[in-house]
Amino acid sequence: MNIEITKKHLLILLVFYSAVALVFAYIAQFGFDYQPCILCLYQRKPFFAIIALVSLTLLFFQSERSQKIAFFFCIFFLLINAGIATYHVGVEKKIFKGPTICSSENLNDFEDLEDLRIALAKTKAIRCDEPSFVFLGLSMTAWNLAYCLFLIGISLFLDRKTFASATRAIGR
Repeated sequence: MNIEITKKHLLILLVFYSAVALVFAYIAQFGFDYQPCILCLYQRKPFFAIIALVSLTLLFFQSERSQKIAFFFCIFFLLINAGIATYHVGVEKKIFKGPTICSSENLNDFEDLEDLRIALAKTKAIRCDEPSFVFLGLSMTAWNLAYCLFLIGISLFLDRKTFASATRAIGR
């Protein structure tokens, strides 16, 4: 029995697995109070982009060409996510210096120094270089990196035509 996986099937799978990643992240954040750092928040954006792009493509641009373009961008978004995750793992391992920005309240919202002091006392500092959760020796960031690389690999494997044409183009 030979089952052909179409671009549409792959796009639907990528939406599903992007949604799974986001649901997992939000359950960790709101269900278990693992607050994300700024790099964790950046890693969510490519998953949102995949969901939006594929939804728009399948709703409004259903041609095979549109699906191929959407698939290409999904792989591109996963590569971006993997790049951010690689950098974040490097920050966690103290290989790279982390970003100087942090997620905090707007300083212009405070009337006086006492209000700012109270807000800072209530704020839990979220550092990019200290993973808040580790499972089987890997941080959530490392798991996200592995997940993105897996999704890229399985997507390209299932879409052998694109993979074969890309490898032929590289070989030229």
